Amino acid sequence: MRKILSILLVVASPVFAGVDKGLDVTLELYQRFDDTAKSLAQSECRGDEIIENYHRAYDAWNGASIVSFGPLEQQGGALVLSFWPDKKGFTAKALSQLIADQDEAIYAPDEFASVSIAAHGFLALDMMLFDQRFNQFEQDSYSCQLVRRITQDIADKAMKMNVAWINDFAQTVRGAGEPNNTTYFTKEEAAQAYLTSLSGAFEFIETSRLARPLGTLERPRPKRAEAWRSARALPNINATITALDHMIRALGDDATPETNETMGALLRFIPTIDDPAFANITDMGTRFQVESLQTMVHSANEAMSVELGTHLGVNMGFNALDGD
Repeated sequence: MRKILSILLVVASPVFAGVDKGLDVTLELYQRFDDTAKSLAQSECRGDEIIENYHRAYDAWNGASIVSFGPLEQQGGALVLSFWPDKKGFTAKALSQLIADQDEAIYAPDEFASVSIAAHGFLALDMMLFDQRFNQFEQDSYSCQLVRRITQDIADKAMKMNVAWINDFAQTVRGAGEPNNTTYFTKEEAAQAYLTSLSGAFEFIETSRLARPLGTLERPRPKRAEAWRSARALPNINATITALDHMIRALGDDATPETNETMGALLRFIPTIDDPAFANITDMGTRFQVESLQTMVHSANEAMSVELGTHLGVNMGFNALDGD
């Protein structure tokens, strides 16, 4: 009996160790998002400071968002902070309506919560700060107050998620498999949540962040790139890949050599693309680079699914990109 128990512990140990290390990385990512979002909310509505803090907070959000279960899911998912793709231009419409009406909902957090989700988060801020239809405002204007409300709303959500991880959900993950844990009945279920979330982040890069601006060879769509106004299409991908690399190494504990090699190649390749907004995707040279990046992202996801899944002893569940 003791021999059988020892074998079971050896088999299970990668799951226990991997999830615990992954949780440590999760807490780092959400703390960084909380810290940078606070700085963003404390910025003036115009000028270099808010631009710098916007980029820092957006980087941190992209890192934290690779862990899409738990507090982020409870807040309503990634759309509450990153309403994109916006195929029908809802963000511009929502912001225009608020400004035209001088809607007083922006002066109260509870009332702003009822405003269209398209007027919340980083893509709304991207438009307010970088789109000439919206960013020509004075320091004491309604639009300035709108920017302050958007940044404060981002900070409030970041703080709530960070606190939820620290005070509650971290213990839920660490206690996976314990008798009183009604979220994760086994340690493997927590590991599966990580694997599915990471794969979903890869898939989102491949099928949305890259496929949308690529369009077709005959009709590329550069203005379908994410946050193209602030030239963040590529930085968003880089920040996400960097966080994924960190997380995979923590969860995998040196058991994912092919994935690690592919991720390293990705992180070396991204800086060679000299088009952060994907504005020149009509150029065949740039298009080839972006298509190559898409292929590498797909390969990294496949390698991770096999190597990390095998190491943790789990398969992927459903993610937010799956159909009905």
